[in-house]
Amino acid sequence: MRCTKMIFSLASFAAVCLVAAGDSGVGPAFKLFQVPGMPAPVYYFAPHRIEDGSRCETAAILIHGWGGGLRLTGDVEPFAAALAKAVGPSNTAPYVVSPLFPRRRILVKNGIKDDGRAVWNDSWGRDLSKHGKPDDDWRGGGDAAGVKLSSFDVVDAILLALGDKERYPALKRVIVTGFSAGGQFVGRYVAVGKGFVRDGVEVRYAAMAPSTELRLDDDVIWHYGIMGRPRYSAQMTRDQMLNNLSRRRVWRACGTEDVLGKALDVCPEAMRQGENRYARFRNLEKYLKQFPEWSKQVSFHAIEGIGHESKVAHTEKVFIDYALGNDAVDRQ
Repeated sequence: MRCTKMIFSLASFAAVCLVAAGDSGVGPAFKLFQVPGMPAPVYYFAPHRIEDGSRCETAAILIHGWGGGLRLTGDVEPFAAALAKAVGPSNTAPYVVSPLFPRRRILVKNGIKDDGRAVWNDSWGRDLSKHGKPDDDWRGGGDAAGVKLSSFDVVDAILLALGDKERYPALKRVIVTGFSAGGQFVGRYVAVGKGFVRDGVEVRYAAMAPSTELRLDDDVIWHYGIMGRPRYSAQMTRDQMLNNLSRRRVWRACGTEDVLGKALDVCPEAMRQGENRYARFRNLEKYLKQFPEWSKQVSFHAIEGIGHESKVAHTEKVFIDYALGNDAVDRQ
């Protein structure tokens, strides 16, 4: 996903962590913070530090796309605004957090020197007909370079922080959502992630317009199948993954015009899933028919007339209703 906007001077990244949102150009709501307790620095955008807590009933974790990792993606603020509008002024606005998973290529492109932060995907090049190694791919829970730190570990830590009952006493649900590469991340986290906040708090998911889909094929490499998984999920069995998929609710959406090849994975494993994102979306719907319990947990929603547009997808009323726990959402 390429719909990002410049929010700060990349040459002075460290200073940005200390300034207010209005000073950094992020806007009135979102600031940049560091995830506590990580073995290498990992950053996230949020209205305030996760440790500060909130009396919200809903929290959201929004995963950025392939071109992200440094900037606030263009759908975070509209998504947060749509959630706040839907709950109304008399209720606490949902707390939205967006963690960053930068690739080294993105740092180099923006003139940022190695400052010790966690970076991913060193084995993945520009040629979209070839894939790198699962071990370092943030979209599938791979580890950051040189450290045992899965991108999925980061989301686990955020979920546990939201589970602090003193800081989030009213929390009822958390939505983990992503579009494009973020949709790939969410689709795989559903299968292998811990996905736990605290007892009584529901975690629901949205995986929208991913370039590729996870299938439970033992003879196909992760993240297209389940062979050769990275450290985080290496010890899980196929049955354990299917059990997760069969009890975790997932919203899946794709624009009916999302048929162009921009930033589309075209390696052989990906092309076997379909010729474009919309075709792969529909083919996954057909694939799930052989897994009745998994299929029951998944809603497929085609968004008429849009292409690869994350802001539109993340502000659709029916999606906002789903994010806020509306169980009347149709399951197709």
